[in-house]
Amino acid sequence: MIQSAHLVLPDGQRLDFRIRPSPKAKSLRLKMTVRDGLTVIAPKGLSESRIVELVSGKGDWIAARLAQFGEVQHLLGEQVAARPEVFDLAAMAESWRVEYRQTKARTVGACTDQPGRVVVYGAVDDNERCKAALRRWLARRAKAALSPWLGSLSAEGGLRFARVAIKNQRTRWGSCSAQGVISLNAKLLFLSPSLVRYVMMHELCHTLERNHSSRFWALLRQFEPKTDSLHGQMRDAWKMVPAWAHPVQKGRDLI
Repeated sequence: MIQSAHLVLPDGQRLDFRIRPSPKAKSLRLKMTVRDGLTVIAPKGLSESRIVELVSGKGDWIAARLAQFGEVQHLLGEQVAARPEVFDLAAMAESWRVEYRQTKARTVGACTDQPGRVVVYGAVDDNERCKAALRRWLARRAKAALSPWLGSLSAEGGLRFARVAIKNQRTRWGSCSAQGVISLNAKLLFLSPSLVRYVMMHELCHTLERNHSSRFWALLRQFEPKTDSLHGQMRDAWKMVPAWAHPVQKGRDLI
């Protein structure tokens, strides 16, 4: 019979995993995949507390594997089975602690109850709903933080846009429509301020130059002299985003 357990990794992240007892196993074996997360094959009769203790000793290895998975997680649209206990929003120099509160509600929500603390409440035994609630919270925080930032850069550069939309896109940091609507990815909050500014200036320049022609890059370099360096850094920017922040694709919906 498959059991469920959890441990807290060195970075404070909670990792839920499955225990599969096996009469043939002579020692503990850890199996990790992007889609299934961590499965522990354990000798039959080994207690759950002892299994958690042994798995905790592999915390650094598990964290390294999760970091590798994070590099491709946004492309697969699947979630490593983990929900955060703490996380940082580098763009705003903010650190947040997450508290989970079980209530009688069948749904799950998330709110800020004091500076630096997010409370996830409701049916918190459902990890996917918890992470979805945190993603909705992240979108609200992004709207409050990124919208005025974009407005300020727009005013400084004289680059006008129609309005801003905050989304949780899987493969794009931002976009600009023909109507001047700029979409920004809520996950920009996990990036450094310099990279966030670069993305914003990139999209603002698209209000004048719709494609990536030489004229577009020349325009962008006028507003951001470090364009070439920052553009290169953006290739690895997805590594800064924790797995829980990526949406899960179900049919045509992103949650």
